[in-house]
Amino acid sequence: MKRSSNQNPTSSAKALVPALLITALLALAGAALVRADLAANTLKTPRVAPPNSTAYGKTLAQWQELYWRWLNGQVTIAPDANGNAVVGNVVLLAFPPTPGDGTPGHLDLTLNAGQPFVLPLWNILGNSYADGSADPFIDLIVFRTLDLTFMLDGVTIMDSSNLMLFYTQFNFVPPIPDNMPPATAFIFLQGIGMVHVPLTPGSHTLKLDARNTDTVDFFGLSFEFHNTWNVTVQP
Repeated sequence: MKRSSNQNPTSSAKALVPALLITALLALAGAALVRADLAANTLKTPRVAPPNSTAYGKTLAQWQELYWRWLNGQVTIAPDANGNAVVGNVVLLAFPPTPGDGTPGHLDLTLNAGQPFVLPLWNILGNSYADGSADPFIDLIVFRTLDLTFMLDGVTIMDSSNLMLFYTQFNFVPPIPDNMPPATAFIFLQGIGMVHVPLTPGSHTLKLDARNTDTVDFFGLSFEFHNTWNVTVQP
């Protein structure tokens, strides 16, 4: 998977490096934290772990941090026999290498029975820079106005009515080195994602359609994804 780097030279503020589902693509701080019991009542499927829960030994934010440290080479995870990165039986599900311009992407994957998976859906990573400056957090309106639908076997799991239940933000401590001048490191993450319970044996289809509708609060940037995962779960 590849990262997209975009900067706005006409802006007085440096644009974020939006590591959106091109490689993809969960913690809410303080009063913005969503209660797990509320999430459990609002989920479109009980198969997705509530955002404030500890699923398979980690919170959603902890799984998300591990995912990005692995993706950027800070953590080595040996692939299993199916070629997936697996931590404690939890699969870090790969993303189709699409450019974020609406080009459809797909992956054919095989999982073992009993394997949950982590899936970032729309993430932004903020940078620090060689001159000592750093990106600010993006306004939450960018996430609240996402046009996003995630489906499993034709059933909607997440859309605009519940996606903010799965929003997280956190600082990377320590930062993740980013050798793309003038950026020096990834310092925080904001995003939408999930931890899903194991799928039943057989064939399944995951489908993500997502785009940001607010470009004004996102440095004029627009990203659009239409990704499909064809998942075979071995008995």
